[in-house]
Amino acid sequence: MGYDTLNGAASECAPQRGAAMKRIIIVNNNMKVGGVQRSLYNLLWAIDGSYDVTLYLFSKTGVYLDELPPGVKVVACPSLFRYLGVSQQDCQRWQDRLLRGGLAALCKGFGRPTALGLMGLSQRKLEGHYDYAISYLQNGRIRSFYGGVNEFVLNYISAEQKIAYLHCDYAASGAAHRWNDRLYARFDRIAACSDGCRSAFVQALPALDGKCLTARNFHRYDLIRQLAAASPPPYEAGRLHLLAVGRLAHEKALDRAIHAAACGISAGLPLTLHIVGGGNLRADLQALAETLHIGAFVHFYGEQSNPYRFMAGADLLLVTSYHEAAPMVIEEARCVGLPVLSVETSSSAEMITQTGCGWVCRNDQSALNRALVSILSQPHLLREKKLALAAEPMDNQAAWAQFRALIGESPARGG
Repeated sequence: MGYDTLNGAASECAPQRGAAMKRIIIVNNNMKVGGVQRSLYNLLWAIDGSYDVTLYLFSKTGVYLDELPPGVKVVACPSLFRYLGVSQQDCQRWQDRLLRGGLAALCKGFGRPTALGLMGLSQRKLEGHYDYAISYLQNGRIRSFYGGVNEFVLNYISAEQKIAYLHCDYAASGAAHRWNDRLYARFDRIAACSDGCRSAFVQALPALDGKCLTARNFHRYDLIRQLAAASPPPYEAGRLHLLAVGRLAHEKALDRAIHAAACGISAGLPLTLHIVGGGNLRADLQALAETLHIGAFVHFYGEQSNPYRFMAGADLLLVTSYHEAAPMVIEEARCVGLPVLSVETSSSAEMITQTGCGWVCRNDQSALNRALVSILSQPHLLREKKLALAAEPMDNQAAWAQFRALIGESPARGG
């Protein structure tokens, strides 16, 4: 048996060790705070010691770099692809700001393929041959300066098998485009992070049904529980504490959380909303809270390296996004006994309804408002959920089995 480093328990799903380890190269944009990066961080801890792993980053930046497992080799991209791993604000030198800005403008004007064609002039094929080359970041909209990892793995790496991970609702996120469709057709396998994410992808590209497998996210459950218990914020007694965790970006629809909190307060519920995450919409969201006269009851904490400490004393996690694949935060909340209220997304049924960790409502503001007021008006519902979650064991065995099926080390089972 292998050793499951994610939850400190032996797992029959982990591969046997001792033989020559297969070589895996995983390509991503960076290791900053974000759902994709956190998913990758967990995967690296899971497979460390079982495979010879190289992590190839467009930009060797991000808080997770300091916490990677010791066996992972990290390589930074020296070519123009490096600008896909940084924001304009990250660029310190004027030359970098100029180059990145020019490439982003080219992408916006003519599409990502044009920008990548120019960037490819600076990139040679990587030396060496791998058993598996994994693209961990999907492309976004065709004119957004985001992604490029799929193209990099397909064009610049030599490997027996090439695998693309999918962390989005393919059509709803705007990623569905004939360019991206053709890229996925060139991969040997496609890893969707949930059954719902897989279903949405196959609905958009039914011809790739046979290539697309579910590969759930790994989680470091013991570490999450430890971090949740470390320095919890002093939530005010006698109030119901709602938590939202995510980037302050349009697709996360955190304005809905603020409107729902205002509705609850108007209904006489003693609510406080806590929002953890960074992004360019913070000022707009703060202004909305003030306009709704609930500014004193909405707290912003910015980007946090340990978001779990905000979960320990909270009563309910809100997921309000317009679209999602399989949000890491749902499993993390479930792990520490925090119930979830989510609007309906591609994976909400399997992650919340089927596990019993919370409630799902229609994906609109009025449904969210009604559901929130209904749940919080019946405190016994929250108590029952918390007790049930506290008694629930959690492990990574399903994730291990699906990862092995993905790379062909065991038969695929189901979707």
